[in-house]
Amino acid sequence: MSFNVDMSEVYRQFANVFGSMTPLLWPFIGALLALFVFGGIITILRHYTSK
Repeated sequence: MSFNVDMSEVYRQFANVFGSMTPLLWPFIGALLALFVFGGIITILRHYTSK
């Protein structure tokens, strides 16, 4: 029983920290996503142009 209460407390704390940090993380997440998509497109284009 106490384990569930402790987990809910930990989850609430984690959600609070994540919620306060999200505005700082969004630019990094966007940049990583853009790099990933850009790298994938370049890889596909290079694969087709090499044929």
